[in-house]
Amino acid sequence: MYDVIGDVHGCLDALKRLTAALGYDAAGEHPEGRSLVFVGDLINRGPDSAGVLRLVLGWWRQKRALTVMGNHDVILAKWLSGIPLEPGRGGLDETIRQIEAQPDAADFKDEIRALLADTPLVRILDEGRLIVAHAGIEEPMIGREDDPEVRRFILYGDATGKTPEGKTLRRDWAASYHGAAFIVYGHTPQQRAEIRHNTVNVDTSAVHGGRLTALRWPEQTLVSVASNYSVADPKDAS
Repeated sequence: MYDVIGDVHGCLDALKRLTAALGYDAAGEHPEGRSLVFVGDLINRGPDSAGVLRLVLGWWRQKRALTVMGNHDVILAKWLSGIPLEPGRGGLDETIRQIEAQPDAADFKDEIRALLADTPLVRILDEGRLIVAHAGIEEPMIGREDDPEVRRFILYGDATGKTPEGKTLRRDWAASYHGAAFIVYGHTPQQRAEIRHNTVNVDTSAVHGGRLTALRWPEQTLVSVASNYSVADPKDAS
């Protein structure tokens, strides 16, 4: 049994309240033995990315949480590996500041590296009945994460252009999905989560004053809490 949580983006308060609403204690333990799964983008843009990382790390160490890689998490992994990055990448500068400000910053960075090293692009769960991928995955792509185009799709979706205001447009791949596996994804902010065609997007804009949402599996029910934080909408909020 799993509870799959949408893009947290540093919204620590909402994450604590959502996991409590789902029945987890502060240590990430559930009386029914359920496990947490995160669709990626734990960090950036929100108020406390370091706090979110520390909380998820504790649950992960106790084998009570699983993660998949989001595009923001990929950027963090690059920084931790010493790859030079352009300033301001999706709010990473503030996340770095928070990490470096920790009293145990060196050890903390080592723990984050270990978490990200254990974070795949895709989680195939419940004997293949449930698949978690950051921006989604189409049925022919399953098992082909090493393909650069598949990797791009999983992390960013199927970008088709930009609006005059500069916001990225993406094809609604889920509208034509008819696979047997249930796909849970995020990346593209929505006002509310809606199950359709055996898929659900659980990014409900927590960092923009929306809600933080989880899908309960196998029940296929949605649980969400209001976010108490809102950052100004960038051109591309994903």
